[in-house]
Amino acid sequence: MKRFLVLVAALSACSPKPAPQPPAIPPVDPEAVSPRNDAAGTIVHLFEWTWPDVAEECEAFLGPAGYTAVQVSPVVENHVVVGRPWWERYQPVSYRLDTRSGDRAAFADMVSRCRAAGVEVMVDVILNHMADADLRHDSETFTGRGTAGTTFGSYDYPGLFTPDDFHRCGLTPDDNIADWDDPAQVWNCELVDLSDLDTSQPDVREKVGAYLADLVSLGVTEFRVDTARHLSPEDLEAILAYARVRYAALEVTHGGWIGYYLPIAPVINFTYGPMVSRVFRGESLATLGSPEFWASDPHPTHSAVVFLSNHDNQRGHGVGEGVLTFKDGALYDLASAYTLASGRGRPRVMSSYAFESGSQGPPTGEGESIARVHGDDGIGCRTEWICEHRRPIIAGFVGFEAAVRGAAVERFAAEGPDRFAFARGASGFAAFNRSAEAWQVTLDTGLEAGTWCDAAQGPAAPDGSCPGAEVAVDEAGRASVTVPALGAVGLFRPRPGA
Repeated sequence: MKRFLVLVAALSACSPKPAPQPPAIPPVDPEAVSPRNDAAGTIVHLFEWTWPDVAEECEAFLGPAGYTAVQVSPVVENHVVVGRPWWERYQPVSYRLDTRSGDRAAFADMVSRCRAAGVEVMVDVILNHMADADLRHDSETFTGRGTAGTTFGSYDYPGLFTPDDFHRCGLTPDDNIADWDDPAQVWNCELVDLSDLDTSQPDVREKVGAYLADLVSLGVTEFRVDTARHLSPEDLEAILAYARVRYAALEVTHGGWIGYYLPIAPVINFTYGPMVSRVFRGESLATLGSPEFWASDPHPTHSAVVFLSNHDNQRGHGVGEGVLTFKDGALYDLASAYTLASGRGRPRVMSSYAFESGSQGPPTGEGESIARVHGDDGIGCRTEWICEHRRPIIAGFVGFEAAVRGAAVERFAAEGPDRFAFARGASGFAAFNRSAEAWQVTLDTGLEAGTWCDAAQGPAAPDGSCPGAEVAVDEAGRASVTVPALGAVGLFRPRPGA
């Protein structure tokens, strides 16, 4: 019996400590404004662009069009995977700023030039994990080498983290998450074999926080926190506080969990895209004016980033089945214009590259380098680089969003299932037509008499002049417009400098 008790005691000492019971999910206050929310305006995600190209785009187009922030791909050294899939950028190896997009000097130059053009830089950061834990995968060839030349091993990232810095959750046979509704597993077990940092340890928190602080020192003011749901709220708050982050958008893919994270920072709304895409794909557009329709979205509009598709779900990954993407052509553009006009959150526009498979990386040049978008022959937004953000109706409604920001949605009116319109207070008015025929109509806009720009014709000129023909509003606030088939009209007056 004594030997049995000793054996039990020894086994108990070697067993992983049980994860603490997570707190109950706090209720969501629909009027709450999250901290670290000191930013507004339209974000554009230039997915997998090089730093020189991002800088040129900020100066040549983003700033003049009114985009307020550019989201860039992860900036730290990542695992080199044979075939160079896009997701290798989400497998950090070190916190050195050295990727296929460019080195530290090129990154710092880009941040400086974008900010000078009026565009803040939002960095996509991975705080929860490092690269693949065991460097084995049935369908991929892992090299154990980083983009800056670092050689690493299982749970061993030289000069940064050792095996003692990672979770061994002990809650599932392989330490991978099995129950995605269990916070203990989601916060402490591995996400598809990615080595999960034990961010409850002070020294781990400090190293991760120092990485963010380094980016802040270079002028980065905004962050997208990838896999934020896989960090406990306590750990995430400590890391962001260490770096004194002023704005963060948290990737929380499970809407039921946002109560944990809204007290920390705004969340990214993964409910919005599927809801709006479903309506534009075939339901009556009048649905968008129904409070009952929006009641199923738990995200408060003051503390959420909204979008139609992102780099994950446009490939069928993650949440968001059936979302509209650039492959849907004019219907996607129309829904994007609505997203910018609706005032339902901080909008983000996707700028993609063409792909045939879900893992396909960006267009490449010599030596697996990322192909430039800007070249001697101008901007290369033709076949490989899609550049949705430059399409006139999308870029024009970026200016509309700036002009109407903060104004209430009023005067919602629908004509049949394919046509609807609404005002944004006295600041703007938008009409949308999904049908195959032009919509000639006179509408009560609520705007003051005079001439107004039409956002659907493109962004305003730097001097604030309209991009095309102006639209007249009479003394009664009425305007006669022709809304093109699968198109929109957006009446606004450009804000100086927007």
